[in-house]
Amino acid sequence: MHLEDNDMCYACGRKNKKGLHLEFTLYEHDKSVETTFLPSELHQGWEGVVHGGIIATVMDEAMAKLAHFLGYHVLTASLDVRFKDIAKTREPLKVRAEVTKLSKKLIYTRAVANKEDGKLIAEARAKLMLY
Repeated sequence: MHLEDNDMCYACGRKNKKGLHLEFTLYEHDKSVETTFLPSELHQGWEGVVHGGIIATVMDEAMAKLAHFLGYHVLTASLDVRFKDIAKTREPLKVRAEVTKLSKKLIYTRAVANKEDGKLIAEARAKLMLY
């Protein structure tokens, strides 16, 4: 299977006018990536509270982007998200992802989303399938 990137990804695509426009920094020394996401009212569920699906999307993208930066072509096979606290709109979230294990067909990853003060908002684990 060959997948094409037309820069319209909802999470990171620059051409997607309604997208999140996430930008990632790769840290080669520990093979991790990081992004900061500033949610607006467009990303809320309850008033002033960021929708959990948006948080899950940002963490999923971080884990997939890390695999891409490391030279792998992947799709998310499974995603498990655990929410620890609420995230409020207009408060930045820092999301960091790392690889925890490599196998012949899967890459196992972990991501965390924290407030600026370091308080944990959510953590996720994903299995990314190689294609």
